[in-house]
Amino acid sequence: MAYFTETHFRYYRASLNESQRTFSNTAGRDINTKFDIFISYNIKDRAIIEGVYNELTEMGFKVYVDFIVDKDLDRSNVTLETAKRIRTRLENSKSLIYAQSPNAAMSRWMPWELGVVDGHTKKCAVLPILINSTDLYYKQEYLKLYPVIRPNSSYHMFVYREQNGVESPVFMDTFVNY
Repeated sequence: MAYFTETHFRYYRASLNESQRTFSNTAGRDINTKFDIFISYNIKDRAIIEGVYNELTEMGFKVYVDFIVDKDLDRSNVTLETAKRIRTRLENSKSLIYAQSPNAAMSRWMPWELGVVDGHTKKCAVLPILINSTDLYYKQEYLKLYPVIRPNSSYHMFVYREQNGVESPVFMDTFVNY
């Protein structure tokens, strides 16, 4: 089975176009902005997440990533207001992508973010991000509840749901919007 690697998303890191930049700049001003996807990640993966964000926005999705949309959030001084703003962003998102990199297990925020969106929309998917294409993918126990995002043969993002031991691919758009 193929999975996305850090290299894949680093390639997309530099591809943010002007309309994407404009949306992310205006979205941060309005706490009630609606998003298609909230990306849950570990801050150590910032460079990789920029690529995930770019690829998803190129696909036409409105994507929330805190350091892109809410640039004023101070990670060195997390307050109750920070948590409230993140919760509002989660509630205003149709779905969540859990970016499962080797750093994800160290995040204190990711399990909470996953739980909020799962309880709100039930539209959560795990995006395994491997260091190398030859690495093995291990899914933590509670993450086995969620479908996995993997590349198809053309290296496009698809959501793979498993039912009765059989995986079936779903377009990202179908997963997010239906």
